[in-house]
Amino acid sequence: MLCSAIAVLAHTAAADELAVPSSLARDQPADFVYRFDEALSGRGSLRIEWSDVVGRVVERRRIPLNLSDSREVVFPLDMRRAVTAGNRVIAHLSVDGMNETGGNGRRESEAAASFIVPPPDHAWSDYQIIMWQGQTPAGYAALKQLGVTAGMIPANNRGQTSGFETSLDPLIRADLRCYLENMATDFYSPYHKWYDNREVNWRFLEAKQRYHANPGDHAAFIREPSLSDPEWLEKIHDRLVRNVRALHPYRPLYYSLGDEAGIADLAAFWDFDLSDTSLAGMREWLRGQYQSLAALNRQWGTAFSRWDEIVPITTDEALRRSNENFSAWADFKEWMDVAFARAIESGSDAVHEADPGAVSAIEGAQIPGWGGYDYSRLASSVDAMEIYAYGENIPIALSVNPGLILLTTSFGSGPAERHRIWRELLRGTRGLVLWDPNGEFVGNDGALGERGRAAAPYFAEIRRGLGALLINSDRPTLPIGILYSPASRRLQWLLERRASTEEWSRRTASTEYKDDAIRASTRQFARALEHMGVRHGYISSHQLQRGELRNGNYRILLLPHAIALAEREAAEVREFVARGGVVIADSEPGVFDEHGRRLAKPALSDLLPAAPSRSGASFTFGQGKAVYLTSANGYDRQNIRRLSRILDRAGVKPPFAVLRTDGQPASDVETRIFNNGELTILSLQRDHRPPSNSDDRETVVLAMPRMFNVYDLREQRVLGSIDRLELELDAIDPVLLTLSERPIAPPSIDGTRRAHPGEVVEFHIGSNSPAAHGVIHLDVIDPDGSTTDYYSRNLLTSGSLTTYTLPLAFSDKIGTWKLRATDLPSGQTVTAELQVDP
Repeated sequence: MLCSAIAVLAHTAAADELAVPSSLARDQPADFVYRFDEALSGRGSLRIEWSDVVGRVVERRRIPLNLSDSREVVFPLDMRRAVTAGNRVIAHLSVDGMNETGGNGRRESEAAASFIVPPPDHAWSDYQIIMWQGQTPAGYAALKQLGVTAGMIPANNRGQTSGFETSLDPLIRADLRCYLENMATDFYSPYHKWYDNREVNWRFLEAKQRYHANPGDHAAFIREPSLSDPEWLEKIHDRLVRNVRALHPYRPLYYSLGDEAGIADLAAFWDFDLSDTSLAGMREWLRGQYQSLAALNRQWGTAFSRWDEIVPITTDEALRRSNENFSAWADFKEWMDVAFARAIESGSDAVHEADPGAVSAIEGAQIPGWGGYDYSRLASSVDAMEIYAYGENIPIALSVNPGLILLTTSFGSGPAERHRIWRELLRGTRGLVLWDPNGEFVGNDGALGERGRAAAPYFAEIRRGLGALLINSDRPTLPIGILYSPASRRLQWLLERRASTEEWSRRTASTEYKDDAIRASTRQFARALEHMGVRHGYISSHQLQRGELRNGNYRILLLPHAIALAEREAAEVREFVARGGVVIADSEPGVFDEHGRRLAKPALSDLLPAAPSRSGASFTFGQGKAVYLTSANGYDRQNIRRLSRILDRAGVKPPFAVLRTDGQPASDVETRIFNNGELTILSLQRDHRPPSNSDDRETVVLAMPRMFNVYDLREQRVLGSIDRLELELDAIDPVLLTLSERPIAPPSIDGTRRAHPGEVVEFHIGSNSPAAHGVIHLDVIDPDGSTTDYYSRNLLTSGSLTTYTLPLAFSDKIGTWKLRATDLPSGQTVTAELQVDP
């Protein structure tokens, strides 16, 4: 198999062997060794032929030999000539001479080996499209043409590293990359994991049944395995290191620690984990949270005499509390978020120990809330997340960790799915996982299915440089932040359960996706801002306490139902307003402290007295303002106007106005701005409201603050030097515009004009774009007019010149080749010719 990269795959009858170097680098030569089964003397030759999985004869040469009692021949291969990961070399030996036993005659023998040339680094500087389900060779070939870049290979969660070859080999033969799935699902997702033919969450259902049979049986609240169990942590560490080292030559896009991981079942609420190891970890963590046991007792209202006596209260006990001090419950829930994030980080550390350049990931990341999904902790515990986009988790995670690699999953098709994939790209995702259990993308025979045909146009657009351009551009925020307060979310959940007749233990993971006051308020604030063209950031409670408002040049802070605030948070908000900032709340903030104890007086009562019934009531404090905006409904035009006036008075204005033809703001268009050097990239996308389709069009007017040279990225058209532009927007696809202060000249190509098969040809591609990190899409077209995908690519530019190396194969066609370079910021192209002579 091709994927047995380091091993010799074929031997001659005489047992000669061809040894592959233990490690290969794409940009360096490597020494291969042809070993004889006995010492040889004489004259002859070694004929070498190197081929790859796309059928290229990469190199072909004859090496003269003059042997004297020799046991091997060393010959170099230049890895710069590789364009695929999968490669094979055949060496044919022909010698006239004498062997070590004194026999004379001609020796003819042959050995072959397959080897892997590691794929290029920096995969996540471009958009990746991954197929989860395995495919036939014809299916993978069709997906490659569609723009799919990788497939999934399953890990053996028992820690064995054998068996990868079966899954890897068809991917390598199709010249597709891979990622490793579910390395430790038994640890990170034990309550949402397929076991034989049982329901995926059967272990969680059993825990619930145990509780319902006897609510006093706390064994139902013991997680198995505990996230804090040192033996399990060590076992998982060793397993991850073995898996990563085994796959290192293939450079997987990422290593998935677990799919749909969680403290319990996905985002479901449960009173995990009361195991001894969890409680020991909690007690140690509490020592860091409280200066003394006496301080904890004061906060909790308890009388523990030793740290090892401390136990939290259960949800049943919290619901029965009459004094509204829920600290012993809320601190435990926070501890479980800490334990989950620490366990994930421990897995990431193991991945990096085995390969410092590897990407650790979790998949199926959930809505902010239960299950360990406190993104203020989780977003920095891993390198990548495949995330289910709910509850503003994408912008929250990127606000906490801007370098986080985010992917989303495609489960469906049609206009709504196309709209969503574009929107998530514009929001900051860098890839897409395709879930296709019914073969709707491609059949076993390689024929495109309905989903494949529908996705082909926009997959091609995104993969031909648009995705790379957006990924490598900055996404600036205006000086406005929304508080992300996990403590408020915990307390809000408990208060709503106290006010409800619903039994908390009957709730499921899907139940936890329903709106509550905080989620609704956060979403409505965010929607209103996005439709005004104001990109905001999120500020977590931890960031707020560390001085983010002082360090981030903010002018406005929004508090969506922020019912729990730490004393330090309240002080930071108070100082922010006193310096001239504006704080907006939709309800009285800080009625609880961060531990969950109701305060005698709300933490910000000096800024915001008891919430009035009138929306828009404001209060002066120092040089700033505190404003109540009750119900900042993103669809309520009156509230949008109120919010717009507040922003305007604070000097926070959208850089670009998107108007209806009657001059009123377009209320159904999201505007997003990207900066790239001296360029501005602007996206406009309408809301998708079924049954919308591409024929549902709306005319809007884009008003710019000054004259710009404007280019339509998707249509690759120059629109001229203008400060006002009338656009037709359909209900699905975005319009993408590049704005430049000066005209952008077309790119240029300089290099050799004649070459022969087997030569490595170098070209210098010039970009006249003022982008700091531009993208040039290069198409290499053979003499028959066909684009050669393995030579074509997206080139990242960080200066005026980019070097492109074309390693012509011995099997490449004779005739006139063309190189067509498209400068993505402007869409302009240039073509050069290369004459390949026999």
